[in-house]
Amino acid sequence: MEYDLLLEGCCEVGRQLLRHGAEIQRTEDTVRRILAAYGLAGEVFAIPNCLWVSASCPDGRTRTVMRRVPGSAVDIEGIERYNDLSRHLCAAPPEDPGDILRQCRETRAAMRRYPAALRLFGYFVGAFFFALFFSGGWTEAAAAGLTGLACGACLTALDRAGSNPFISTLASAFVLGAVSCGLSALGVPISLEITMAGSIMVLVPGLVFTSFMSDLLTGDLVAGLATFARAVLSAGAIALGAGAAMALFREAVPAQAGAPLVYSPLMCCLFAFVACLGFCPAYNAQGVGVLLCSLGGALGWAVYLLVTGLNGTIFLASLAAAVTVAAYSEGMARLRRCPATSYLVIAMFPLVPGLTIYQAMDYGLRGNTEMFLETFFRTMGIAGCLALGLLLVSAALGVWQRWRRP
Repeated sequence: MEYDLLLEGCCEVGRQLLRHGAEIQRTEDTVRRILAAYGLAGEVFAIPNCLWVSASCPDGRTRTVMRRVPGSAVDIEGIERYNDLSRHLCAAPPEDPGDILRQCRETRAAMRRYPAALRLFGYFVGAFFFALFFSGGWTEAAAAGLTGLACGACLTALDRAGSNPFISTLASAFVLGAVSCGLSALGVPISLEITMAGSIMVLVPGLVFTSFMSDLLTGDLVAGLATFARAVLSAGAIALGAGAAMALFREAVPAQAGAPLVYSPLMCCLFAFVACLGFCPAYNAQGVGVLLCSLGGALGWAVYLLVTGLNGTIFLASLAAAVTVAAYSEGMARLRRCPATSYLVIAMFPLVPGLTIYQAMDYGLRGNTEMFLETFFRTMGIAGCLALGLLLVSAALGVWQRWRRP
């Protein structure tokens, strides 16, 4: 047995999972299972941009492989395909360890991807319906859609050029703010708050704002702090870019137009569903998973509205909605034999505090320290409740699985 080649193959499977956005615990567990299929007890340590795999082999040597993971981004198709590959490797480990690397190459070649035009259209749809979701009118929705399209185009172009993620987010946020403020300065009757809140969802890094808390709460401090740093940098880039554009256009932007509209709970859930559909191409969700992910988003928001309607606080509502989405995702994952992350990434979007992120940024630019701190801590409180909800379901599922084992 060529153990060096075996560790290279195991590390490559884990590296690809991390690269496509799989959670730390899943990646480490997957690599351990593949090693166990070959009769090896391995030690695996992962952080978002690096993976170490070590194993004591029957020949008496201890082998260690370390690989960096550059440019990780959530790709649901990639997570599902490499998860399927890992299941196959555990069920029927190939005699030649070199086949693991070959199957990784075949998996990468077989992955489906959306054309750029469809991804850009998805940005338009997502921003359009999130503006309606945030109580905007059709004018705000159209403005948010155009802004999201411009922002998505900038983000796509810079990512293809190999730009630093911080710079890509910063530049895209500036485009977002410039287009929104520019439309308002040209006399388009829109609420700038709603327009920017809807389009800013294009840049909000989804689960990053809650996953770092989950890592910290489960004791994975290194991964949690690394993800926290990424979340802070992303939020900082959005605030700097959009804030610079708002400061540039502030004198030319007229007063806010109109009051927020009130939609029925059913319409809000419909807006959440279609908005999630719009972001599926950006995260490369494929097949029936597109509808199931979006349905999870609508379900989570329905629970949020139900709890707030029963005089619950936004924190209790966020917790209940997160538990519902996590339970739904785990159920769908077992039904379709794929990672729950595939559903969580999209379904959590309506619960991510995009509107309060904009409000905190706006208060900070205006120098209103009291409101900035209040909104900031409210945003972090919501993120904490979402993380706690996901963790509760994960912990309960782990206890149940251990109880079922003989």
